[in-house]
Amino acid sequence: MSDASLYDRLGGVFAIAAVVDHFSDAIIENAAVGKLSKNPQLREWSNDQPERLPGLKWMRTLWVCEVSGGPYKYVGTKPGRSPLSLEEGHRQLRITSDEFDEVAAELARSLDHFGVPELEKSQVLGAFAAHKAEVIEGSLVPA
Repeated sequence: MSDASLYDRLGGVFAIAAVVDHFSDAIIENAAVGKLSKNPQLREWSNDQPERLPGLKWMRTLWVCEVSGGPYKYVGTKPGRSPLSLEEGHRQLRITSDEFDEVAAELARSLDHFGVPELEKSQVLGAFAAHKAEVIEGSLVPA
């Protein structure tokens, strides 16, 4: 196995940005977690705030670059308990465990779309899954 970082094996910032762009657009169109979601917060975000999507893509790209060992630093607009934690940025969306899993499935489809090898795909999905508890935290608290 190569000593190259996951960031390098993914192809660097441009390749990561391409996957994030595809993934982010796919989430918006996904009926379970996007424009038609039963979750009113996700549905509202997907339908009523499209001007935020380019910035979100940029933030997601930085996050993936950093968690994969790249040279870029992610700084959350709503900092969590640690520099890469995501609870504060997702709390108000009240994302459920099933919704998180559907977003992970969308990420897997985007990685497949770009032919990301299985090892790197599993590592990206593992890094994503490592933050599940933070992302779904808002759905576990009574409204």
